[in-house]
Amino acid sequence: MRTLGSAHRHLHVPDLPSAPASGSARIEVVWHLPGVLAKFGVDVRDALEAAGVRGDMFDDPENRIDYPAFGRLLLACEQLTRCDHVVMLISQHTRLSNFGLAGQYARCGDTAGEGLLNLINQFNLHSSASIITLATSGDYARFIYAIAAPDMTVTRPFQLGAMTIAFNILQDLCGPAMLPSVVTFASSSPADLKPIQKYFRTPLRFDSDESALIFERRWLDHPLPPVEPGLRLQVETQVQVQRASALADFPATLRLMLRKQLMLGHGSMDAVATLLGMHRRTLDRRLQRHGVSYGELLESVQKNMAHQLLLDTQLQVQQVAEALHFSNAANFATAFRRWTGLSPSEYRRMARWAPRPRGTATAGAAPASP
Repeated sequence: MRTLGSAHRHLHVPDLPSAPASGSARIEVVWHLPGVLAKFGVDVRDALEAAGVRGDMFDDPENRIDYPAFGRLLLACEQLTRCDHVVMLISQHTRLSNFGLAGQYARCGDTAGEGLLNLINQFNLHSSASIITLATSGDYARFIYAIAAPDMTVTRPFQLGAMTIAFNILQDLCGPAMLPSVVTFASSSPADLKPIQKYFRTPLRFDSDESALIFERRWLDHPLPPVEPGLRLQVETQVQVQRASALADFPATLRLMLRKQLMLGHGSMDAVATLLGMHRRTLDRRLQRHGVSYGELLESVQKNMAHQLLLDTQLQVQQVAEALHFSNAANFATAFRRWTGLSPSEYRRMARWAPRPRGTATAGAAPASP
């Protein structure tokens, strides 16, 4: 591992790692979880056992945890601590330095905006379970997070944790003076909002169709300290190698792009082909080689997003339909019934009352704060 000298900011560059497992996260992103649980008198081994996660997970920060298990672990932490904002207490310790090569690539940007885009591009190519993106309009920008993994029954803890980490990332890039104008959550509100309001120091909106930090666009022009050219080249070379590896699974990469484009309102095949730097016909041929069509991928992404919004927010069905860019609620309901055999309202009602495995909390009821 090499480190920049004192003339520049510190930047650790590890040896080239193997590509991360699909749909998993490095446990380092919640490395302070055991310490936070201990403050509640909870042993991390009890949370790991309740979630069905191996007991040595926190022995090495490079250990990876798949997203369904990750979700069970976060819900177990809520249940055992009886604190429905405990994920924020865990995530508030996670910084840009906990994101490995993606975090190092972010620091190679000349400005905060360039660094944020570096982080986004690297993160999205190597995570099939979640996606981050940046959208700008007028004087404001939105740093957005969304779950892309299928079969995630409850994503509420991820939404709160992700926005906490996103806040830290923006402050790492822009400095402590940077505060968002508003933070939105694609989930229902925790029982006790005071700790969350104290941490973010800005208006909060729950039951939104997206989890995002909205901030003044001018912060994207904030200059970053320079990185020594040799180390910048080393990081960029590692990024290119990992990018080539990630694109080998073309349908998974395209599914992530579709999730991002749907959030921005540009989910057409032509728009996605342009993002990939190829013609629409080339995109179609590549998908045919994998035995899948663009329409099938698009519908799969819409289905996953619909499940999450119906389970984790109080949005009306009409609002969910609009978020997924259906022409009206009736067309959305028809598609949803084809996917599940249920109407959106029936699915929401049945899913929230369904029994959950040991070590998890129900989507509709949050444990009380201590």
